[in-house]
Amino acid sequence: MSEECHEICFIAPSESLAQRAKKIIRQRELSIPVYTAVLEDAVTLAKDMIQQGTWLFISRGVTRELLEHTTQTTVVKVPVLASDYIPVFEKIQHIQGLIAFFASEPISDELQTICYLLNISMRQYQFSDTTSCRACVQQAVKDGAVWGVGGVVSAQYAQEAGLPYTVTESSDSAIFQAIETACQLCQLQKENTQKQERLQIQLERYQNILNYTHDAIVAVDAQGRVEVTNRVAENMLDQTQKPFIGKPVEQVLPNTHMTAVLHSGVAETDQLMNIDGTLVSTNRVPIIVNDKIQGAVATFQDIKSIQSTERNVRIKLHEKGLLAKYHLSDIVGNSPAIQSAREMAAMFADSSFTVMLYGETGTGKEMFAQGIHNASPRRDGPFVAVNCTALSKSLLESELFGYSDSSFTGAKRGGKPGLFEIAHGGTIFLDEIGELPAEFQAQFLRVLQEKEVRRVGGDTVIPVDIRVIGATNRNLMQRVEEGCFRRDLYYRLNVLAISIPPLRDREDDFLQIAESIYSRIDASATPEARQNFRRIMEHYRGCPWQGNVRELTNLVERVCLLQKRGLSNQKMLEFLGEMTPLESQLQKPEDAAGLPQSSGELAHMERALIQQVLDKNGGNIAQAARELHISRATLYRKLKK
Repeated sequence: MSEECHEICFIAPSESLAQRAKKIIRQRELSIPVYTAVLEDAVTLAKDMIQQGTWLFISRGVTRELLEHTTQTTVVKVPVLASDYIPVFEKIQHIQGLIAFFASEPISDELQTICYLLNISMRQYQFSDTTSCRACVQQAVKDGAVWGVGGVVSAQYAQEAGLPYTVTESSDSAIFQAIETACQLCQLQKENTQKQERLQIQLERYQNILNYTHDAIVAVDAQGRVEVTNRVAENMLDQTQKPFIGKPVEQVLPNTHMTAVLHSGVAETDQLMNIDGTLVSTNRVPIIVNDKIQGAVATFQDIKSIQSTERNVRIKLHEKGLLAKYHLSDIVGNSPAIQSAREMAAMFADSSFTVMLYGETGTGKEMFAQGIHNASPRRDGPFVAVNCTALSKSLLESELFGYSDSSFTGAKRGGKPGLFEIAHGGTIFLDEIGELPAEFQAQFLRVLQEKEVRRVGGDTVIPVDIRVIGATNRNLMQRVEEGCFRRDLYYRLNVLAISIPPLRDREDDFLQIAESIYSRIDASATPEARQNFRRIMEHYRGCPWQGNVRELTNLVERVCLLQKRGLSNQKMLEFLGEMTPLESQLQKPEDAAGLPQSSGELAHMERALIQQVLDKNGGNIAQAARELHISRATLYRKLKK
């Protein structure tokens, strides 16, 4: 066994399953070891792997259940799909007599229906371990079964009992689904661990700010009892009254005016106060929640720096990356179509109604969504973006609605808030909402109607105050007519609608958008280079731009690369051709000798240039990105191509 640490391990009950899993893992270029073991042998293997750092397993059937029960770790199951039984039915459909189906979980209604339609006499025998498995096989023989169907564990006992048997093999799609689920769980776990570490750092930083500032801080509750003090305040207060927490503030800080603030609800700032002969400047601020005074905070000496730091910490804890960076003013263009869309977005921003954004891929739907959020009264709240096609069905519910403590195997202790909860007080942007699985549409409709969510495995509802912005490149009404999207949900979402025009309908904006992209990619370009760039872009004004602004960005990046290679405008046009790079296979003109003949060769030339700059800078990514006038994220992406 390799000593290398792997977070995920695939334990297959059969060699056939192991070999197909290895093939899929190789195709996906993943680093997941695959072993063949069943039951107790699989448990022994898993415990060894856990010692080496593995925390997530993939397996099937009763072996999976035994692993999950004995190791107390996450085990993703390879599902048994109804389609996996097709080869089995081909073998048994003409067999007369009782067919025994052995499994560690109930046979699906779908499978039973297929047996009924094929006139197959079947009976299910469910087991949980080797002892019950042997008993099930023996019982099936007593019941007159003439054939057995199931996994490799029951196959052993069927052979002992002389019962003819067919092993059900998991399909490649089922194996792929399990591996995909495991990878997503692993990625989510990494992200959650990183988030928790960042949160802990922020909390520790806040505590250090509180304790090591030169200013004293005292907080009281609504009854005037001391709730919080920092170290400086503790040295300032009457030492005979320790411990301070829970005592009336007048008892530990004579002549305080904090009780007056509790009664009036009016802040007193920049006040002078004498504490044991020391004149200090103090601020007394009431804590008001839902128009009710819940306490007060007093600070002493110069508290501007501590207020600023605390505010920044709270902002960072609140945002956690949930920040909308674009404004409506960032949307480039003056064509009537884009002006109309922009004006409509600004008009809709002040309302709390749901907004639907319709537009082709690459038209800037998320930029509009962020712009609407930043122009709305919710601008100080979180902006949560979710791509409805990016999460598998198995993860979508727990990600959107969250889950309670111990709601499923692998659930984080204490549970986890969903994205609807995280977006509370702000905006949630659901991209590709037309692809939302049917089973979640009813739950989502309830969130819109009732303004509350229920976590997976939870028994309480949580109120949420969110503004929903949806986006799709599909005809949502057509999806309704096809039965793929709920009609009531469609009308609930389609309250306010904005159609974002494609680039080909914004010919007047084309050059302005291209120059904006060019400035972002090559901010240090000379006036001559910018003028040459405009001449090149004029040549592409009439292109259909199926990829819209995203496709235009691709072309601008290529032009920047060719400019850095010193090609003339004529040579660049000869190479790039009449069509944009995403629309056709580039061909080499007869008179363009020495130029790359395909987009693949251009990519090779691009990588060569990047490698040359990296070598020049000793592999320093940041320095290479600055010299290439691109971001580090773009450089990483190009290196992975």
